[in-house]
Amino acid sequence: MDNYTINFSVDGQPVSEEEILDMELSRYHHVFKIFNDKNIDIKKDNTVIPYEDLLRLPLSEAKEALAQTREDIGKEKTLELFKPEIVRGDDMWTEIANNSREGVNMQEAYVDVEVHGITLVQFMMFNQKLAKENNLYMPSMIHPEHYYFDADKSGKQVIIETFGMYKDPSYLDLKPGKIEPDFSVKPKENADIVMAGNTFLKNTGLDTKMLGMHQLTSTEDGMKIKLVVLLPEGAPKDIADGHKWHLMVEFNNGLHIAAQQHPSFIQRKALETAIHHMAKKN
Repeated sequence: MDNYTINFSVDGQPVSEEEILDMELSRYHHVFKIFNDKNIDIKKDNTVIPYEDLLRLPLSEAKEALAQTREDIGKEKTLELFKPEIVRGDDMWTEIANNSREGVNMQEAYVDVEVHGITLVQFMMFNQKLAKENNLYMPSMIHPEHYYFDADKSGKQVIIETFGMYKDPSYLDLKPGKIEPDFSVKPKENADIVMAGNTFLKNTGLDTKMLGMHQLTSTEDGMKIKLVVLLPEGAPKDIADGHKWHLMVEFNNGLHIAAQQHPSFIQRKALETAIHHMAKKN
């Protein structure tokens, strides 16, 4: 039996893990249809699974099949296979950015998470594991709409994901940044870690005017997390609403992986020192 709990809420209303897992499975079915339409085989243990059978898989097997397939395809081939979707995504975000004023009428998407039995140190170890492995398998296990992932030591990430579960996957360059003083959302003063970033189109370098600001705060027996995405005024509201679900699926899986991380004494002390240093800078 798990000795930890993860509780999500959106707009003050609790969202059960059953609801999150149901949404996650529906997004697997969405991705399986995309792969089927593009004649890309889904394989598990080197065996092709027919499309009709994919739709009958339990969530755990669906996750494994898609993650293995993505890792087998590789990063370069993924960029080639999904070039049409990337182009459409670039066109969409270019139109959104051109119809949005920077920092004005930002659409705020929030998810609150209360965690007991998983520490901030364990969550940092999960993040380090994700960056160190730097493959397509683990990001896919975290969310079915993570098509591509590439990270460097500076904290930059290049991703392809269906942002907010809306239309086509987007090819995005995520760069660490700071929330400017005139933005409507400010980090909590007691937050230990504030993960703030700006979002650019990878192909053109265009600033999408979309920001992220996730806040993590240690508690006596776990942590509180506030996930925040600020979308430009020209973005369809469906993106903001859909991304709340994307964040819940992603962080539910990430936190379950974090729970399996067991730091040594030296690792724990080193990460606690790093957390303390980051908290002083916030």
